[in-house]
Amino acid sequence: MYSKCGDIAKAIQIFDEPPRRDLFTWTSIICDLEMHGHGKKALCYFSEMNESQVSPDEVTMVGVLSACAHVGLIEQGRRYFQSMEEVFGLVPKIEHYGCMVDLLGRMGCLKEAYDLIMGMLMEANSACRVYNNVELGEVAARRLLELDPRDPWGLVMLSNIYVEEEKYDRSMGLRKEIKEKGLKKSPGCSSIEVNGSVHGFLVVDNSHPCYNEINSMLEKIEKLMN
Repeated sequence: MYSKCGDIAKAIQIFDEPPRRDLFTWTSIICDLEMHGHGKKALCYFSEMNESQVSPDEVTMVGVLSACAHVGLIEQGRRYFQSMEEVFGLVPKIEHYGCMVDLLGRMGCLKEAYDLIMGMLMEANSACRVYNNVELGEVAARRLLELDPRDPWGLVMLSNIYVEEEKYDRSMGLRKEIKEKGLKKSPGCSSIEVNGSVHGFLVVDNSHPCYNEINSMLEKIEKLMN
C-alpha cells in the first residue's frame, strides 16, 4: 500500500520488520522497488530472497528482469532469464520475453532481440521503438499479432515507430487496420489480496462493490500524506 502511494521508504521499513518473509512479501518489495526506479536495490533483495531459500514465481521474475532492463544489466538479465527453467522450473511467459527484448533493445543488441523474438515459444513486447529499427519492429509486430490476434499492442507499437520515422501513411494505415478489425488495447489492471480474496481493478473502473468506501479511504490517506 505504501509503495503504491509513493512512499517506498515506508514500504521498505514495513518489509524489514517481519522475522520471516514469504513469497508474497519478497515479490512485493522487489516489484515495488523496480516500479519506483530502484532496480539495483530490487536485485539486492532478490539475492537475499535466494539466500533465504524462498523460490520465486513468475511475478517475481517479471520484477527481476524489468529491474535488469531499467538498470542496463544485460549479463545478469541473461543469467536470470536462463535460470527460470534451469534453476526454478519456471517456463518463461510473454511478459518475461518482453522484459528480455526490452533489455536487449535498450543495450543495442537488436540482432539478439530479433533472434529471441523469432525463436521463442511465446512472443513478447519489442524494444525496437527505442532504436527506431523499422524492419525489426515490423517483424515483431506481425509475430505478436500472430500469437494473439485480439491484442493490438504490436500494431500500435509499429504505428508509433512509423510516426517517429515520419512514415505517416503507414501509421494511418495501421490505425485503420486496428479499427477495422475491432481490436482494442487491454486496460491497465492492478490487484490486491485481502483475507484470501483477490480484488482486481481496471483503469477508470468503478464497478467494485466497495468502490465508494475505497475511494473515501484513499482520499483520507492522501490528506494525511499532504
